[in-house]
Amino acid sequence: MEYRMNRRTGDQISVLGFGTSYIANAAEKDAVKTIQKAYEGGVNYFDLATAEARTFSYFGTALGSVRKSVLYQIHFGADYLSGTYGWTTNAETIKRSIDWQLKTLKTDYIDYGFIHCMDEVSDWQEYQQNGAYALLLDMKRQGVVRHIGLSSHTPATIQRVMDEAPVDMLMFSVNPGYDYQKGEYAKGSVDERAAIYRRCEAEGVGISVMNPFSGGQLLDASLSPFGQALTHYQCMQYALDRPGVLTVLPGMNSVEQAEYLLGFFEASDAEKDYSLIVLLSVQKIAYSADIVTTDAPSRWIKWPA
Repeated sequence: MEYRMNRRTGDQISVLGFGTSYIANAAEKDAVKTIQKAYEGGVNYFDLATAEARTFSYFGTALGSVRKSVLYQIHFGADYLSGTYGWTTNAETIKRSIDWQLKTLKTDYIDYGFIHCMDEVSDWQEYQQNGAYALLLDMKRQGVVRHIGLSSHTPATIQRVMDEAPVDMLMFSVNPGYDYQKGEYAKGSVDERAAIYRRCEAEGVGISVMNPFSGGQLLDASLSPFGQALTHYQCMQYALDRPGVLTVLPGMNSVEQAEYLLGFFEASDAEKDYSLIVLLSVQKIAYSADIVTTDAPSRWIKWPA
């Protein structure tokens, strides 16, 4: 495993983190084994923006005994009180959901408390007006939240929130398709997205990467804006090469998937090299008007036999 330091917090963060987009698809026994396999492989950074409430207990079981050795990013605005994911800016609802998450995770603190899913400036205004931001800051003053994070797909909104809030970690959608305005969440121009990377690097704000495979689009030649498929390892290396990026958070829901992603660290430079595919396609992508999207977020899970 390789680690990068968040310069604002001093945390050493594994460059392969754990995304929770698919863990709900696994049975509890398999999910716990998957989480433990990732931890045993050196993964110490776990995102908790999951699809289903039941997955929090998986992490409590798998990592409760090693809690001080791992880092959680927990989202103030991801509501699980109904049993499945919901988005809210209501402070009282967020407080109840966070209290439940902490109890289920078997912890009493949050490493990175995230201002959750701010894709429009109006979301940020609502978040403040409804008391959600005040709640997050109050829990930081109490020591329950150690650091402040922000998740967003939109460069303009990121700039606004970072101007007004003490953000230590940004969760941003990073892949070569999005960076050249191709894909469902390819928000912002090439220059606007590059400016986010530069600002985070300059200010020491770490980036944790969501959507590294563009919902599977980049792994399927029939959907890829490059006209051919990239591999998981190529996409991961691309993200890790962006300024400010500390960790990539692919979803996984089996031991085999965890082992495959951990294989990134044993892969050759040639296996990780994305330059030929990307560089030969940059001009085509930058000037094409075609937008390729996919409604199959689990499509990327195409594991070797």
